Amino acid sequence: MRILSFRGSPRAIGRAFGESCRAQMLELYALRLASTIEHARRHARRELDERAVLDVARACLEPTRAYHPAGYEELEGLAEGSGMSLPRVLALNGLTDLRDVVTWSRAPDREGCTSFIARGDVTRDGRTIYAQTWDLLTDNGPYVLAVHRRPDDGPATWSFTTVGCLSLIGLNEEGIAVGTTNLKTLDGRPGVIYLSVLHRALACRSYEDAARAVTEAPRAGAHYFFVGCRDERACGIECSATEATRVELREGTRVQTNHCLVPANHAKQAALSPNSSSSSHARLARARELLASAAGRLDVATAKRILSDRANGEDAILREDYNDTTTNGAVVMLPGRRELWACGGLPDRAEWVELVRASP
Repeated sequence: MRILSFRGSPRAIGRAFGESCRAQMLELYALRLASTIEHARRHARRELDERAVLDVARACLEPTRAYHPAGYEELEGLAEGSGMSLPRVLALNGLTDLRDVVTWSRAPDREGCTSFIARGDVTRDGRTIYAQTWDLLTDNGPYVLAVHRRPDDGPATWSFTTVGCLSLIGLNEEGIAVGTTNLKTLDGRPGVIYLSVLHRALACRSYEDAARAVTEAPRAGAHYFFVGCRDERACGIECSATEATRVELREGTRVQTNHCLVPANHAKQAALSPNSSSSSHARLARARELLASAAGRLDVATAKRILSDRANGEDAILREDYNDTTTNGAVVMLPGRRELWACGGLPDRAEWVELVRASP
Protein backbone atom coordinates (compact mmCIF):
# COMPACT_ATOMS: atom_id res chain seq x y z
CA MET A 1 0.00 0.00 0.00
CA ARG A 2 1.30 3.43 -0.95
CA ILE A 3 2.15 5.64 2.05
CA LEU A 4 2.50 9.40 1.62
CA SER A 5 3.90 11.77 4.23
CA PHE A 6 3.37 15.53 4.38
CA ARG A 7 4.22 18.30 6.82
CA GLY A 8 3.49 22.01 7.12
CA SER A 9 0.37 24.16 7.13
CA PRO A 10 -2.94 22.57 6.12
CA ARG A 11 -2.80 24.38 2.78
CA ALA A 12 0.79 23.22 2.16
CA ILE A 13 -0.14 19.63 3.03
CA GLY A 14 -3.10 19.76 0.66
CA ARG A 15 -1.06 21.31 -2.13
CA ALA A 16 1.68 18.65 -1.85
CA PHE A 17 -0.93 15.88 -1.68
CA GLY A 18 -2.70 17.22 -4.77
CA GLU A 19 0.53 17.57 -6.73
CA SER A 20 1.56 14.00 -5.91
CA CYS A 21 -1.81 12.51 -6.96
CA ARG A 22 -3.00 14.88 -9.69
CA ALA A 23 -3.77 12.30 -12.39
CA GLN A 24 -5.30 9.79 -9.99
CA MET A 25 -7.52 12.44 -8.40
CA LEU A 26 -8.95 13.30 -11.82
CA GLU A 27 -9.53 9.61 -12.55
CA LEU A 28 -11.23 8.92 -9.21
CA TYR A 29 -13.39 12.02 -9.51
CA ALA A 30 -14.59 10.88 -12.95
CA LEU A 31 -15.44 7.41 -11.60
CA ARG A 32 -17.32 8.79 -8.60
CA LEU A 33 -19.22 11.34 -10.66
CA ALA A 34 -20.29 8.62 -13.10
CA SER A 35 -21.45 6.37 -10.25
CA THR A 36 -23.52 9.22 -8.77
CA ILE A 37 -25.22 9.92 -12.11
CA GLU A 38 -25.92 6.22 -12.66
CA HIS A 39 -27.25 5.83 -9.09
CA ALA A 40 -29.71 8.67 -9.68
CA ARG A 41 -30.83 7.23 -13.00
CA ARG A 42 -31.27 3.69 -11.72
CA HIS A 43 -32.77 4.27 -8.29
CA ALA A 44 -34.38 7.72 -8.35
CA ARG A 45 -35.30 7.84 -12.06
CA ARG A 46 -33.64 11.22 -12.17
CA GLU A 47 -31.30 12.46 -14.86
CA LEU A 48 -28.36 14.34 -13.38
CA ASP A 49 -25.36 16.03 -14.89
CA GLU A 50 -22.12 17.24 -13.36
CA ARG A 51 -23.52 20.71 -12.77
CA ALA A 52 -26.28 19.38 -10.51
CA VAL A 53 -23.74 17.49 -8.39
CA LEU A 54 -21.40 20.48 -8.20
CA ASP A 55 -24.26 22.78 -7.20
CA VAL A 56 -24.65 20.67 -4.04
CA ALA A 57 -20.88 20.62 -3.52
CA ARG A 58 -20.81 24.43 -3.70
CA ALA A 59 -23.59 24.61 -1.12
CA CYS A 60 -21.42 22.50 1.21
CA LEU A 61 -18.38 24.80 1.00
CA GLU A 62 -19.40 27.47 3.49
CA PRO A 63 -20.65 25.01 6.17
CA THR A 64 -17.34 23.14 5.77
CA ARG A 65 -15.23 26.29 6.10
CA ALA A 66 -17.12 27.43 9.20
CA TYR A 67 -16.99 23.98 10.81
CA HIS A 68 -13.26 23.27 10.35
CA PRO A 69 -11.17 26.06 8.82
CA ALA A 70 -7.98 23.97 8.83
CA GLY A 71 -9.65 21.12 6.95
CA TYR A 72 -11.11 23.61 4.48
CA GLU A 73 -7.63 25.03 3.88
CA GLU A 74 -6.35 21.54 3.11
CA LEU A 75 -9.15 21.12 0.55
CA GLU A 76 -8.10 24.45 -0.99
CA GLY A 77 -4.53 23.19 -1.16
CA LEU A 78 -5.71 19.97 -2.81
CA ALA A 79 -7.50 22.04 -5.45
CA GLU A 80 -4.37 24.12 -6.09
CA GLY A 81 -2.06 21.12 -6.24
CA SER A 82 -4.29 19.03 -8.49
CA GLY A 83 -5.57 21.79 -10.75
CA MET A 84 -9.15 20.77 -9.93
CA SER A 85 -11.80 23.25 -8.83
CA LEU A 86 -12.63 23.35 -5.12
CA PRO A 87 -16.21 22.06 -5.66
CA ARG A 88 -14.82 19.07 -7.59
CA VAL A 89 -12.38 18.31 -4.77
CA LEU A 90 -15.19 18.47 -2.23
CA ALA A 91 -17.36 16.21 -4.41
CA LEU A 92 -14.47 13.75 -4.68
CA ASN A 93 -14.28 13.65 -0.88
CA GLY A 94 -18.03 13.54 -0.23
CA LEU A 95 -19.34 10.93 -2.66
CA THR A 96 -21.87 9.21 -0.43
CA ASP A 97 -23.24 12.37 1.17
CA LEU A 98 -23.66 14.27 -2.08
CA ARG A 99 -25.22 11.28 -3.80
CA ASP A 100 -27.89 11.02 -1.11
CA VAL A 101 -28.62 14.74 -1.24
CA VAL A 102 -28.96 14.94 -5.03
CA THR A 103 -31.07 11.80 -5.46
CA TRP A 104 -33.12 11.50 -2.27
CA SER A 105 -33.07 7.85 -3.28
CA ARG A 106 -34.66 5.08 -1.25
CA ALA A 107 -32.31 2.56 -2.79
CA PRO A 108 -29.79 1.00 -0.38
CA ASP A 109 -26.07 1.39 -0.74
CA ARG A 110 -24.52 -1.78 -2.07
CA GLU A 111 -21.27 -0.35 -0.86
CA GLY A 112 -20.78 -0.52 2.84
CA CYS A 113 -18.42 -1.37 5.66
CA THR A 114 -18.37 -3.67 8.68
CA SER A 115 -16.93 -2.22 11.88
CA PHE A 116 -16.56 -3.33 15.46
CA ILE A 117 -15.22 -2.16 18.80
CA ALA A 118 -14.13 -4.69 21.44
CA ARG A 119 -13.35 -3.55 24.98
CA GLY A 120 -12.49 -5.13 28.31
CA ASP A 121 -12.44 -8.84 29.06
CA VAL A 122 -13.34 -9.85 25.49
CA THR A 123 -9.83 -8.88 24.30
CA ARG A 124 -6.74 -10.90 25.11
CA ASP A 125 -4.93 -8.16 27.02
CA GLY A 126 -7.82 -5.85 27.94
CA ARG A 127 -6.87 -3.28 25.31
CA THR A 128 -9.67 -1.78 23.22
CA ILE A 129 -9.62 -2.87 19.59
CA TYR A 130 -11.25 -0.99 16.71
CA ALA A 131 -11.57 -2.68 13.34
CA GLN A 132 -13.37 -2.19 10.07
CA THR A 133 -13.46 -3.00 6.40
CA TRP A 134 -13.80 -0.30 3.75
CA ASP A 135 -16.15 -1.52 1.03
CA LEU A 136 -16.99 0.56 -1.99
CA LEU A 137 -17.11 0.28 -5.75
CA THR A 138 -14.57 -2.23 -7.06
CA ASP A 139 -12.98 0.34 -9.37
CA ASN A 140 -12.05 2.51 -6.36
CA GLY A 141 -9.49 -0.08 -5.22
CA PRO A 142 -6.42 1.28 -7.05
CA TYR A 143 -6.88 4.67 -5.38
CA VAL A 144 -6.52 3.49 -1.77
CA LEU A 145 -3.50 4.75 0.16
CA ALA A 146 -2.29 5.83 3.60
CA VAL A 147 -1.36 9.37 4.58
CA HIS A 148 0.89 10.55 7.42
CA ARG A 149 0.22 14.23 8.18
CA ARG A 150 2.48 16.33 10.42
CA PRO A 151 0.74 19.71 10.64
CA ASP A 152 2.44 22.81 12.04
CA ASP A 153 -0.37 23.27 14.54
CA GLY A 154 -1.98 20.02 15.70
CA PRO A 155 -1.20 16.38 16.35
CA ALA A 156 0.42 14.14 13.77
CA THR A 157 -2.07 11.75 12.18
CA TRP A 158 -2.03 8.48 10.28
CA SER A 159 -5.02 7.68 8.11
CA PHE A 160 -6.31 5.16 5.60
CA THR A 161 -8.04 7.01 2.77
CA THR A 162 -8.08 7.53 -1.00
CA VAL A 163 -6.16 9.85 -3.31
CA GLY A 164 -6.91 13.52 -2.76
CA CYS A 165 -9.11 12.89 0.27
CA LEU A 166 -9.15 13.89 3.92
CA SER A 167 -8.96 11.35 6.73
CA LEU A 168 -11.25 8.32 6.49
CA ILE A 169 -10.10 5.91 9.21
CA GLY A 170 -7.24 6.99 11.42
CA LEU A 171 -5.23 7.49 14.58
CA ASN A 172 -3.35 10.51 15.89
CA GLU A 173 -0.32 10.88 18.14
CA GLU A 174 -2.56 11.68 21.13
CA GLY A 175 -4.23 8.27 20.77
CA ILE A 176 -7.50 9.51 19.24
CA ALA A 177 -8.94 6.91 16.83
CA VAL A 178 -11.82 7.40 14.39
CA GLY A 179 -13.69 5.37 11.81
CA THR A 180 -17.05 5.21 10.04
CA THR A 181 -19.63 3.16 8.22
CA ASN A 182 -22.21 4.56 5.83
CA LEU A 183 -25.90 4.86 6.68
CA LYS A 184 -28.77 6.23 4.62
CA THR A 185 -31.56 8.41 5.99
CA LEU A 186 -33.95 10.76 4.27
CA ASP A 187 -32.82 14.00 5.92
CA GLY A 188 -29.74 14.60 3.76
CA ARG A 189 -28.96 18.25 3.08
CA PRO A 190 -26.08 20.50 2.01
CA GLY A 191 -23.71 20.54 4.96
CA VAL A 192 -20.43 19.13 6.22
CA ILE A 193 -19.35 15.95 4.43
CA TYR A 194 -18.35 12.97 6.53
CA LEU A 195 -14.63 13.10 5.71
CA SER A 196 -14.50 16.65 7.06
CA VAL A 197 -16.12 15.39 10.27
CA LEU A 198 -13.55 12.61 10.61
CA HIS A 199 -10.68 14.95 9.73
CA ARG A 200 -11.65 17.43 12.45
CA ALA A 201 -12.17 14.68 15.03
CA LEU A 202 -8.72 13.28 14.23
CA ALA A 203 -7.21 16.75 14.73
CA CYS A 204 -8.45 16.82 18.34
CA ARG A 205 -6.25 16.20 21.36
CA SER A 206 -8.95 14.88 23.70
CA TYR A 207 -11.60 12.18 23.53
CA GLU A 208 -14.44 14.52 24.45
CA ASP A 209 -13.44 17.10 21.85
CA ALA A 210 -13.29 14.39 19.18
CA ALA A 211 -16.74 13.07 20.09
CA ARG A 212 -18.18 16.60 20.06
CA ALA A 213 -16.65 17.17 16.63
CA VAL A 214 -19.02 14.44 15.43
CA THR A 215 -22.15 15.24 17.43
CA GLU A 216 -22.06 19.00 16.86
CA ALA A 217 -21.29 18.94 13.13
CA PRO A 218 -23.95 20.24 10.73
CA ARG A 219 -23.63 17.01 8.77
CA ALA A 220 -24.71 16.60 5.15
CA GLY A 221 -25.69 12.95 5.49
CA ALA A 222 -26.09 9.94 7.75
CA HIS A 223 -23.12 7.95 9.05
CA TYR A 224 -22.03 5.89 12.01
CA PHE A 225 -18.78 7.09 13.61
CA PHE A 226 -16.66 5.51 16.28
CA VAL A 227 -14.26 7.45 18.50
CA GLY A 228 -11.62 5.99 20.80
CA CYS A 229 -8.64 7.15 22.81
CA ARG A 230 -5.45 6.05 24.54
CA ASP A 231 -7.09 5.45 27.94
CA GLU A 232 -9.45 2.87 26.34
CA ARG A 233 -12.66 4.91 26.40
CA ALA A 234 -14.80 4.18 23.37
CA CYS A 235 -18.09 5.30 21.85
CA GLY A 236 -20.19 4.72 18.78
CA ILE A 237 -22.15 7.68 17.41
CA GLU A 238 -25.02 6.87 15.06
CA CYS A 239 -25.98 9.93 13.06
CA SER A 240 -28.60 11.00 10.62
CA ALA A 241 -27.90 14.36 9.01
CA THR A 242 -29.79 16.14 11.78
CA GLU A 243 -29.54 13.90 14.86
CA ALA A 244 -26.69 12.14 16.68
CA THR A 245 -26.94 9.42 19.33
CA ARG A 246 -23.75 8.68 21.27
CA VAL A 247 -23.41 5.29 22.98
CA GLU A 248 -20.46 4.69 25.34
CA LEU A 249 -19.01 1.19 25.29
CA ARG A 250 -17.74 0.21 28.74
CA GLU A 251 -17.42 -3.54 28.20
CA GLY A 252 -18.00 -6.09 25.46
CA THR A 253 -18.43 -5.42 21.75
CA ARG A 254 -20.33 -3.14 19.39
CA VAL A 255 -20.78 -4.00 15.73
CA GLN A 256 -22.13 -1.62 13.09
CA THR A 257 -22.72 -2.22 9.42
CA ASN A 258 -24.96 -0.09 7.18
CA HIS A 259 -28.37 0.16 8.77
CA CYS A 260 -29.53 2.15 11.77
CA LEU A 261 -29.55 0.41 15.16
CA VAL A 262 -30.72 3.37 17.26
CA PRO A 263 -34.55 3.39 17.40
CA ALA A 264 -34.72 7.17 17.08
CA ASN A 265 -33.13 6.94 13.64
CA HIS A 266 -35.43 4.26 12.23
CA ALA A 267 -38.06 6.75 11.10
CA LYS A 268 -35.43 8.67 9.13
CA GLN A 269 -33.94 5.57 7.53
CA ALA A 270 -34.75 5.06 3.89
CA ALA A 271 -37.18 2.23 3.17
CA LEU A 272 -35.14 -0.73 1.95
CA SER A 273 -36.40 -3.89 0.33
CA PRO A 274 -35.59 -7.09 2.28
CA ASN A 275 -33.34 -8.48 -0.44
CA SER A 276 -31.41 -5.26 -0.87
CA SER A 277 -30.65 -4.86 2.84
CA SER A 278 -29.65 -8.49 3.41
CA SER A 279 -25.92 -7.75 3.23
CA SER A 280 -25.93 -5.25 6.09
CA HIS A 281 -28.00 -7.51 8.36
CA ALA A 282 -26.00 -10.63 7.45
CA ARG A 283 -22.66 -8.93 8.07
CA LEU A 284 -23.86 -7.61 11.43
CA ALA A 285 -24.96 -11.08 12.55
CA ARG A 286 -21.80 -12.78 11.28
CA ALA A 287 -19.45 -10.29 12.96
CA ARG A 288 -21.33 -10.67 16.25
CA GLU A 289 -21.07 -14.45 15.94
CA LEU A 290 -17.32 -14.37 15.27
CA LEU A 291 -16.67 -11.92 18.09
CA ALA A 292 -18.65 -14.07 20.54
CA SER A 293 -16.63 -17.13 19.58
CA ALA A 294 -13.37 -15.22 20.13
CA ALA A 295 -14.35 -13.68 23.48
CA GLY A 296 -11.44 -13.49 25.88
CA ARG A 297 -8.78 -14.05 23.23
CA LEU A 298 -9.44 -11.32 20.69
CA ASP A 299 -6.22 -9.73 19.42
CA VAL A 300 -4.92 -8.08 16.25
CA ALA A 301 -4.55 -11.38 14.40
CA THR A 302 -8.09 -12.46 15.30
CA ALA A 303 -9.50 -9.08 14.28
CA LYS A 304 -7.80 -9.41 10.89
CA ARG A 305 -9.34 -12.87 10.44
CA ILE A 306 -12.82 -11.53 11.24
CA LEU A 307 -12.41 -8.79 8.63
CA SER A 308 -11.29 -11.50 6.17
CA ASP A 309 -14.33 -13.73 6.66
CA ARG A 310 -15.92 -14.89 3.39
CA ALA A 311 -18.86 -16.86 4.81
CA ASN A 312 -22.24 -16.07 3.22
CA GLY A 313 -20.92 -15.24 -0.25
CA GLU A 314 -22.42 -12.00 -1.51
CA ASP A 315 -23.40 -11.10 2.06
CA ALA A 316 -19.93 -11.82 3.50
CA ILE A 317 -17.88 -9.43 5.61
CA LEU A 318 -15.19 -9.64 2.93
CA ARG A 319 -16.66 -9.06 -0.51
CA GLU A 320 -14.84 -9.50 -3.78
CA ASP A 321 -16.58 -7.79 -6.69
CA TYR A 322 -20.15 -8.67 -5.73
CA ASN A 323 -22.51 -6.29 -7.56
CA ASP A 324 -19.50 -4.07 -8.35
CA THR A 325 -18.63 -3.87 -4.64
CA THR A 326 -15.32 -4.95 -3.13
CA THR A 327 -13.61 -4.76 0.24
CA ASN A 328 -10.93 -2.34 -0.91
CA GLY A 329 -9.07 -2.33 2.39
CA ALA A 330 -9.31 -2.80 6.13
CA VAL A 331 -7.95 -1.35 9.37
CA VAL A 332 -7.30 -2.59 12.92
CA MET A 333 -6.38 -0.03 15.60
CA LEU A 334 -5.28 -0.20 19.23
CA PRO A 335 -5.05 3.41 20.47
CA GLY A 336 -3.79 2.26 23.88
CA ARG A 337 -0.67 0.96 22.17
CA ARG A 338 -0.72 3.57 19.36
CA GLU A 339 -0.99 0.88 16.69
CA LEU A 340 -2.75 1.17 13.35
CA TRP A 341 -2.64 -1.83 11.03
CA ALA A 342 -3.99 -1.31 7.50
CA CYS A 343 -4.11 -3.09 4.18
CA GLY A 344 -4.97 -1.81 0.75
CA GLY A 345 -6.88 -4.57 -1.02
CA LEU A 346 -8.57 -7.77 0.10
CA PRO A 347 -7.66 -8.27 3.77
CA ASP A 348 -7.10 -12.03 3.41
CA ARG A 349 -4.53 -11.47 0.62
CA ALA A 350 -3.08 -7.99 0.87
CA GLU A 351 -0.07 -7.12 2.99
CA TRP A 352 -0.94 -5.58 6.34
CA VAL A 353 1.25 -2.60 7.30
CA GLU A 354 1.72 -1.06 10.75
CA LEU A 355 1.43 2.56 9.66
CA VAL A 356 2.90 4.34 12.67
CA ARG A 357 6.15 2.41 12.28
CA ALA A 358 6.16 2.31 8.50
CA SER A 359 5.45 5.99 7.83
CA PRO A 360 8.46 8.04 6.67
